Amino acid sequence: MTPRLAAVALCLLISFLPFFAVVASDHSDAPQAMGITRQDANLTDLHAFVVGSNLVLALAMNPAIPPTATGYVFPTDLTFEISIDVDSEVSPSDPLGDGGTIVRPERISEDIVFRLRFRNDGSARIQRIVRGPVQCDPHLVNFFAGLRDDPFIRGPRQGRNIAAIVLELPLSSVLSGQSTLLIWATAKVEGFDSPFQELAGRSLRSMFPEQAALNRLHPKHHLHRAGLRPDVMIYNTALPAAFPNGRALADDVVDLVCSLSGDCRVVGSDAPFPSSNDVPFLTTFPYLAPPHPAP
Repeated sequence: MTPRLAAVALCLLISFLPFFAVVASDHSDAPQAMGITRQDANLTDLHAFVVGSNLVLALAMNPAIPPTATGYVFPTDLTFEISIDVDSEVSPSDPLGDGGTIVRPERISEDIVFRLRFRNDGSARIQRIVRGPVQCDPHLVNFFAGLRDDPFIRGPRQGRNIAAIVLELPLSSVLSGQSTLLIWATAKVEGFDSPFQELAGRSLRSMFPEQAALNRLHPKHHLHRAGLRPDVMIYNTALPAAFPNGRALADDVVDLVCSLSGDCRVVGSDAPFPSSNDVPFLTTFPYLAPPHPAP
């Protein structure tokens, strides 16, 4: 019996949390304030993997895109940031299935940030911020923003599309003395009065009620302010990307999180329990599969 089927009876249905509508999936913790739900700021997946000599970072969002959509225009009041910590010490000891143990979590910092906003015509403004010990210019060699197939390997998401941002850059430009990176992404809504930041790091973390505080805090504060392990992706780029070490597109995180950490809450709502994506991923940029055509 697979971990999914064995855990169906134990599935917990998570239905509501203030500011975050939660249905046991990274696809369901959309920010809410003043009666407004912003699914377009809902970060659903973060992937990081190496292709050749390049690092690929893929951020997915907005699971509420209707199947009839043939394109996507990013809102102008959202700021997306993909952050990389290049020098935090990570022990290979991994008792919790996180991909390693961050030795000094209070020192997590964004050494490299790619900040993205979108203009009224849909074009992207990309700001590259380098604060840490990076020797090379972390320039982009490929960039994509638009509609793609949802890469989340989960039954209810088969046949659905999301909005995606994909960055590709030389791996050598983000390494500084070690091969392990910490990676996370945030979305912020301009003008929201609530204490809001949507954060995506390690898969299937911040959408659960007991970990919702992760969204509102910088990762360096996750442990001492919330008592939670930092919600960042740990990726030793010297090893193949395979969750929990980074995240490859083909990683079935629903099964993996269940088997690695025993958290199987998403399992029961995963019918028909896929173990691979409903359409093939691409071998070339932007790697995510093309969007499903409108019915």
